[in-house]
Amino acid sequence: MRRSTIDNKDYARILNEIATLQRIAGDNFFKVRAFERAARIIEDLPAPVDDLLDRRQMDLLQGIGESIETELQALRTTGHSPRHEELIARIGPGVMDLMEITGLGMRRLQVLFQEAGIATVHDLKLAAELGQLRDLPSFGEAVEEKLLHEIEHWEHTRGKRYPLPEAKGLADSIQYQLLQLPEVDRAEVGGSIRRGRETIGDIDILVTTSDPVLVADYFKTLPEVVEIVFDGDSRASVRVIGGIQVDLRILSTELFGAGMHYFTGSKEHHIQMRIRSKKMGLKISEHGVCRYDDPTETPVGPMDTEEQVFAAVGLPYIPPEIRMGKDEIEAAENGTLPTLVHNEHLRGDVHVCSSRSGGRDDVRRLLDRAAELGYEWLVVTERSRGIDPRRGLDNAGVQAWLTEDPIDHAVRLLRGVEVEITPDGTLDIDHRLLAHADWVIGGIHHDIEDDADANTQRLTWGIESGVLSCLAAPTGRKLGHHDGYALYFEDLVEACIDFGVALEINGHPSKLDLNAQLAGRARALGALLAVGSEANSAATMEHIGYATQQARRAWFEPQHILNCLDADALLGAVRSLVR
Repeated sequence: MRRSTIDNKDYARILNEIATLQRIAGDNFFKVRAFERAARIIEDLPAPVDDLLDRRQMDLLQGIGESIETELQALRTTGHSPRHEELIARIGPGVMDLMEITGLGMRRLQVLFQEAGIATVHDLKLAAELGQLRDLPSFGEAVEEKLLHEIEHWEHTRGKRYPLPEAKGLADSIQYQLLQLPEVDRAEVGGSIRRGRETIGDIDILVTTSDPVLVADYFKTLPEVVEIVFDGDSRASVRVIGGIQVDLRILSTELFGAGMHYFTGSKEHHIQMRIRSKKMGLKISEHGVCRYDDPTETPVGPMDTEEQVFAAVGLPYIPPEIRMGKDEIEAAENGTLPTLVHNEHLRGDVHVCSSRSGGRDDVRRLLDRAAELGYEWLVVTERSRGIDPRRGLDNAGVQAWLTEDPIDHAVRLLRGVEVEITPDGTLDIDHRLLAHADWVIGGIHHDIEDDADANTQRLTWGIESGVLSCLAAPTGRKLGHHDGYALYFEDLVEACIDFGVALEINGHPSKLDLNAQLAGRARALGALLAVGSEANSAATMEHIGYATQQARRAWFEPQHILNCLDADALLGAVRSLVR
């Protein structure tokens, strides 16, 4: 049977949405838990759900009952879930937008729908403007005012640019589907995604094919497509679920490198390349590099790779992440392009938690995945109770974690703890215990002020404890929703330098924090930096790639990232007071 275009992540996402919608609607608690459990099981499956559905073996998975299997079968065959659609119809389609408003946790969403009948952003805004939210449980006047600000932000940003991980996931899915066609020789993702920009305006897919009409027709009928925007001979544009536009560009094989370069961008990079080309009597475009005065625009040489395009204008290959129209062309001319850090350079990950403190996999499974990724060491940073009040560790739990028997494994286990820096600047785990941990990563997650002085002081006090190894996701931003808490960044960096604390480039899909710009500023000031996945499972350890891409955008070479050190050198580089 032909495999569906829905992968395990999509199945899990829909099941999670069903669970969330059931919570908002006030449905039976056990039904909610069943869908949440099923989503976790499917997310962690090593094999495609489709294979189990083909073999009628879903009943072998403990926690997947008949009703959930029925939803999965419907999703596979129709692309729709009856239960999901029934909940959307009952609550209202606007609830999906409502769930994107920062400040609306599950409790407030339940109150809005169950007590006030509010299920759209429009109704929420109207109620807030009329002062009708402040008397609801879990709200109040301050919350009402903050929600108006968050709604305004959502209205100005949502639908314009999309977080990189969200857009990349969609682009990778479309690329995969196109590559299943025998007529497609090559399919690549270009544009801002390839350059690793944090947010994406649209998606570019570049294809070579023996049958352009067939491929374009197939592209326009993909299950994600909700609207055809443009239909041409060598290009088709569609709008997909969520509103993002996807452009299909059909290129000739002999000019694929030229098209790849052109449709990767950036605009500023192309301006600089055109200026350089013109000085050489050349012209550069998606059709390649040709003589400026040649009316036939015949390329001066082969253009099927980007290396050939750059060579035609006398330059070495420039990696996509640094094509910003700033210093990359000058560096290429001078032979000073950096050897950018890559995932293969990493010897380990500094930010992963196990099932001991709310993750999904035990430590041995995480070590196995680390071995698969080619790591030499792995820091497992178990969360404290200040991070996760329900599943995090208290002092006794941390003590047990740090003193349990060693695990015999090819990958060296470094025992770490992730802690909350409390409002008074102390850490929520006994400092004497933390001094015995291999690695301590800390940040602020709760009771955050709107005042830059207060937040900077709180973080600085935590840094000055002397036991922190790394500052987690330093700006606290949520990608695509808010830019993080008020902060004096350079003061924070100086404190980290003084106390041997690294700053994290966090690869969690909702964060990418630090971003490339701030990471570059921190390095220029002399700070230590590390990349972390903030993974809570073996599967999500791959998120470190997003962090590495931000480091590449900041022109980082392997020597600029602590993860490229061996374990002893890593531990010796931080926590100067403990050493």
